[in-house]
Amino acid sequence: MPAIALGVEPVEDGIMKCKPRGKKSNFFSGGVASSIIYQGILEGVLVLGAYQFGLHVGLHIDNPALQHGDALTMVFLTLGLIQLFHAINSKYLHQSIFRKHTFSNKWFNGAIIISALVMSAVELPFMTRFFDITELNGAQWAVVLIAGLCMILIVEIVKFFERRAGKR
Repeated sequence: MPAIALGVEPVEDGIMKCKPRGKKSNFFSGGVASSIIYQGILEGVLVLGAYQFGLHVGLHIDNPALQHGDALTMVFLTLGLIQLFHAINSKYLHQSIFRKHTFSNKWFNGAIIISALVMSAVELPFMTRFFDITELNGAQWAVVLIAGLCMILIVEIVKFFERRAGKR
């Protein structure tokens, strides 16, 4: 849903001051390809980190099968949360999300809220059985949230250094 809502997002400030792309350039030019690659690697590292944490910390440390279920649940939730946070990052290719107007698109805000509510439904007992996932403890939820926040933080740091280097 957030991806569809991004379609009605207002343009970035100053976009008309930028030179147009050349005739031979494509969607992946201008640093888009490298952004996709590093952000994909970052997402993978964060999800694998959550998985490793889930294997070694939790309520079911004495039962390997349940502990593996905890780790998979953490992967599921971490991936979902990273996608939500990354949708916010994707609003601006070069500008910081901490600038004005980040939450001015009501459709996007609604899509993020609905998606977060759907994700949080996994904590309901009948949903854990339906999705065949386990309940997480506070430390595991903290890791899921920190992994999602790391996605925002690292992408924002990269955008900051790109702006300082004059890439935009």
